[in-house]
Amino acid sequence: MKTPSETIVVPAADAEKEPEPKLATPDRKKVSRKKTPKAVARKPAQKKSRKAVKKATKPAAKRMKRRAFPYQRVLKMWQAGKTLETIARATGRYQPKADDPLRSFRVSLTRFHKGVKLDGRLVKLPYRVSHKTVKLAVKAGKRAAQ
Repeated sequence: MKTPSETIVVPAADAEKEPEPKLATPDRKKVSRKKTPKAVARKPAQKKSRKAVKKATKPAAKRMKRRAFPYQRVLKMWQAGKTLETIARATGRYQPKADDPLRSFRVSLTRFHKGVKLDGRLVKLPYRVSHKTVKLAVKAGKRAAQ
């Protein structure tokens, strides 16, 4: 018997292998195969909230918070005889860039003349002109509105 050292080892592939000829393949895009759906139940897709859609389309403008009108402070200054502009500037209701800087303040005063509830009781801002003058002004305003 021959020992392993005496055996002749012949390499299996002494000769160079010839590359296999490639077949001509058409230039097609590879089509992905659809995978079979898994048995795992999927969660329904969540809809985008309206807020997210709004932010994406238009930047949100900052809304001004409504400030309470300082009726008590206005009443004290009115009784002291201050002018409309002075009171408006002191209360922060003067709008210098507007066409009519005192318009919003005058509207608030009109409401105050009609009467507002302060501390549970009705308080009316007194007019600085006679009652007769107020009546004539109201009458003229109604006539002009027709």
